[in-house]
Amino acid sequence: MRQKVKTRLLLLMLSLLSGLALERARSQAIDIGLEVDYAFGERLIFHGQIPDTLPLLQPIIFFEVETELQTRSTEAKVSDFGKLTAEYDLGAQPIRAFSQVDYWVEAILADGQSYTSPRGTFFYTDNRYEWQERQADHFRVYWYSGDTVFAQNLLDVANEGLHNAEELLQGELTDGVDIYAYATAQEMRTALQSRGQNWVGAHTDPDLGVMFLSLPSGPEQRLDMERQIPHELTHILLYQELGSGYDNLPVWLNEGLASVAELYPNPDYLILLGKARQNDAFLPIESLCQGFPRDASGAYLAYAEATSFTRFLLQRFGSNSMQQLISNYAQGMDCQRGIQATYGESLSRLDRQWRRDAFGENMLSSALDNLMPWLILMLAVLLIPLLLIFSTRSRKPSSQTNG
Repeated sequence: MRQKVKTRLLLLMLSLLSGLALERARSQAIDIGLEVDYAFGERLIFHGQIPDTLPLLQPIIFFEVETELQTRSTEAKVSDFGKLTAEYDLGAQPIRAFSQVDYWVEAILADGQSYTSPRGTFFYTDNRYEWQERQADHFRVYWYSGDTVFAQNLLDVANEGLHNAEELLQGELTDGVDIYAYATAQEMRTALQSRGQNWVGAHTDPDLGVMFLSLPSGPEQRLDMERQIPHELTHILLYQELGSGYDNLPVWLNEGLASVAELYPNPDYLILLGKARQNDAFLPIESLCQGFPRDASGAYLAYAEATSFTRFLLQRFGSNSMQQLISNYAQGMDCQRGIQATYGESLSRLDRQWRRDAFGENMLSSALDNLMPWLILMLAVLLIPLLLIFSTRSRKPSSQTNG
């Protein structure tokens, strides 16, 4: 009896071991060596080789892009020689540049069981260029046009700009930042693909800790650095501090803070604001809560107003109140309520006070200027009947009384 029990146990153990060995052999046998190549902004190309002994049926490539919540997929094809291939159109469904991508294949085996390959990873960089790299402290800079002096200037301005932004926001940078310097604005915009307007000179993806710069060679290059780098750094600092609350910031405040942090302020802003004052063409700050105009002229004026209005708030109420304003927005208050809760005044009232203090704008005078055509028309309407009455009375003969 004992011998039978021992025999059964031995057979069970052998069966389990053989099953594990078979599963391990199957896994090794169908390791298809899935790899990926890509043409930046055009397509992903997946490829692998399937052994003839265990063909895959209905293979699908899955991949996850860093910070995206949805998993992407594309169907794969298998040739008669067991070559697996799949293409994904990046023109129609772009991937953010300089993000990490994890990928794998799932399929049905010939015996009906499911198969999932090991995961692979690649970094979706802009491989149209041969990037050079230089690193110091919090920053890694990448460039393809220019020398090491240019790269060191980037690092120097980044550290100086970081000091400025940290002082403004009363915070510290916690994660590293990658800086990619393009030689022209057009080349940078193609890296952004469909997400940028044709006037954009710099961009950041704060959740990736990546900034894109356009820095053409010439005498203005250093000044461009001193505008672009601190500006984009401020967005990254705000994101690291606020997390998901970052998206609740009004656009005028987000961009206003970034512009205030710039080491070299944009001199064109004063010109734009002067013209807006002269032509009574200011955009209400309230209209800049959710976004800026998409046309270049409207966008530049919006940036100029956001910068001046944010500076007005800082100078009038101080940095502690600005921190409270940022916190109120991050906690979910809308554009109007955040201002009211922080400063005890409405956004429209502060808008009027900013124009008065910054440009000497007399609101009563401005209102009278706007109403003047209507006042003239009203006077004309009232004056004509009075003139007719006066004229009629002057022509009427006077009566005489004899004593």
